[in-house]
Amino acid sequence: MKKFLLILGLLIILALSAYIYLNISGKIGMISLFICGILLGIFLMNFVLNVKNQKLNSYKRELEKESINSTENSSRVKVLEAKIEVLEKALENALKK
Repeated sequence: MKKFLLILGLLIILALSAYIYLNISGKIGMISLFICGILLGIFLMNFVLNVKNQKLNSYKRELEKESINSTENSSRVKVLEAKIEVLEKALENALKK
């Protein structure tokens, strides 16, 4: 929804710029075009930053998932190592008897 609004704002500003360029002349036209250019730049950069932030957030979520998986795997390894130690001690005790 936010992307749609940004694109709509860009199109409105472009249409307004074209209207001003074609119908208004003189200092007022130049000032109006300058203001439209600034607004266009603001909307365009907002759109680009929004897209980058979405990509960054999806990458962070992916890293969190990988981190959780690696934590689970390391805890499983620790549990298995503890079980092996217990079995080794039990085997040593059985062999001594």
